[in-house]
Amino acid sequence: MGKNTSSIAEEHKLDAWSPAYVSRVLNRAREKIARTIKEHANSHRLDIETLLDYKGLLIGFDYQTSTQVYIVYTEKLGSVVWYKHDSYAGKLCPDCPKEKECRATLDAVIGEYKISLRADEEKLFMTNQSIAIFNKLAAKETPRYKRQGGDYSWERLSKRKSLDHQ
Repeated sequence: MGKNTSSIAEEHKLDAWSPAYVSRVLNRAREKIARTIKEHANSHRLDIETLLDYKGLLIGFDYQTSTQVYIVYTEKLGSVVWYKHDSYAGKLCPDCPKEKECRATLDAVIGEYKISLRADEEKLFMTNQSIAIFNKLAAKETPRYKRQGGDYSWERLSKRKSLDHQ
């Protein structure tokens, strides 16, 4: 489980961080991520079904294409918009020209959010595997800032602190 704001503040006592400051910074980060993924949803003209801001995940629906859409925020890739699909112009994953790009995207989500796939899910085409990944992310109980060993990117928090004082 992740660290609470008091333990984070205690670790940065020399920087004069208080639990309230840590909480404010985490809330601001969460708000910015939520605003960013909502903007992506609006630009894609999606109906927002679910917004899990603390996970950086939005689930929406595109009525023009009758498709469910996932928007997830990653540190590595920023906002990722993933349309649920069965093929790319009729081509299944092994024959698709986007296969490497899709694999890199899904691997980034799996890695950042520490998602484990069962053996049978590992064997699925990425089109089906992606649904398992996003459903697992939606079901995950750990807030976004408590992943990766329980630590938020404290270097980013330090940078934010120095920016707040400029």
